[in-house]
Amino acid sequence: MTEPSSLEPSIALAAYAEPLASNRRVLVFGNALGPLSLQLLERGARSVHVSDPDPVRVSEATARNRSTQIAFSSLADSDLALRDGAFDLALVDNLGAFNAVSVVRTAKRAVGSRGVAVFASPNPEAAFPLLRSNNPAATSLDYYALYDAVAAEFEHVRMLGQTPFVGYAIADFSASGEPEPALDTSFVPGGAEEPDSFIALASTNEVRLDEFAVIQLPTRRLLASIGAAPVAPAPAPAPPAASPRANEGELSRLNQWIKELESRASTADERADHAETELEELRPQLEAERQAKAGLKAQHDKELSVLRAEASKLQSELSAKAQESSAKSQDLSAKSSELNAKSQELSASSSELRAKSSELSAKSNELSAKSSELSAKSSELSAKSSELSKLRGELTARDKQLAELTEKAEGSAELAEFERQLVERGGQVRKLEQDLRTAERTGRELVRELERRRSDQSTLASADLERALAEREADLQAAAWTIESLSLRLELAGKTATDAGAPETAPPNEEAR
Repeated sequence: MTEPSSLEPSIALAAYAEPLASNRRVLVFGNALGPLSLQLLERGARSVHVSDPDPVRVSEATARNRSTQIAFSSLADSDLALRDGAFDLALVDNLGAFNAVSVVRTAKRAVGSRGVAVFASPNPEAAFPLLRSNNPAATSLDYYALYDAVAAEFEHVRMLGQTPFVGYAIADFSASGEPEPALDTSFVPGGAEEPDSFIALASTNEVRLDEFAVIQLPTRRLLASIGAAPVAPAPAPAPPAASPRANEGELSRLNQWIKELESRASTADERADHAETELEELRPQLEAERQAKAGLKAQHDKELSVLRAEASKLQSELSAKAQESSAKSQDLSAKSSELNAKSQELSASSSELRAKSSELSAKSNELSAKSSELSAKSSELSAKSSELSKLRGELTARDKQLAELTEKAEGSAELAEFERQLVERGGQVRKLEQDLRTAERTGRELVRELERRRSDQSTLASADLERALAEREADLQAAAWTIESLSLRLELAGKTATDAGAPETAPPNEEAR
């Protein structure tokens, strides 16, 4: 199978996708008789499988094929649908010639998650395409329709445009090193031609190729492909020995060729006139666009200057804020350390306060016990006071009886009995005095204990206890004075009885002592 002499738009796809096709397995959806499979092999593809919906073309291409690296099959073959992930690159030169949804889904299965797919579709609004495809479209897909069809299956889609590029290249033959190309598009209205085709670069994982690529085509093959062959040089004069019939045939052939050239020239003139008319129509629009762009550029420069000034101001404010924030951060850190220290000190004080509270509670319990003990002593003192009052009454009666006996002096026997009774009463009085002294000592100890605890606890209960103790102490002192008075009266009564003529015996108070 030899490559045709004519060129097709897919030749640009073969050149652009070379990094993806080199040493890889490529699946092509398109015309099996087209040149794309051979062009991909020239670009380094390991193998190419062409899938064509027309079985007749598939049979003809299979019969012509002489390469073991190229295979053909009908698009309806089931084995292609079962070979998921078998290819590294899927290439569709005209998606509009197929059922777009079905072919995109099949290409997705064919390349799997690691492969790449390239879908091309002629631009329906292109008025003067450079080359015509040999696989005409059944459905017209514009930019957005192509994107939607491909994005429905692939996660990453990059849209490209295939634009015709016609011109001359001027090269320096004596340049040192690789020359840097300079692109001049000033002769083209708007700076670029309208795209002939839209291309979608699709993959599961993001893939990037050159963002701008210029692909040079051979001039002779290009002109032959667009039907405008170059003018051949003038034929050499016929040899003199030629017959008139031969000259007539040659003249007829030249006339026919001249007519054909005139027809092509007329068509070219019409195209040129049409292009010039369009150019004249587009020039005012281009001038308006240039003026609008100039205005936009001036406005952009002005806004950019304002934004730069604001950015500089914001940068200064940000630096000041950063310094202030740093100072505040350091101050906050110092205050935080101080707060931590005070918190620890407060925790220690709280622990000490809890210990003091526990100790105070224990002392309060002890004071309650002492208070209970004091209450018991007070009860005992009350009992002693009652008994003392009783004895006081008896002593009064005895004093009265003694006075009567003294006046009457009725005999020593009765006086002796009376003295004995006085001695017994004196013993009871001394016992009461001893008990009273014991009660006084206990009361004084309780008073001292209360005074010692007065600094630790100054509650209403302590004040009441202190008042009660003071009252009890006063009662004890009064009782002591009473007992002392009674003792003196008893001694006085004893002396009086002795002086009245009682037998000489030891005084009752001395015996009691």
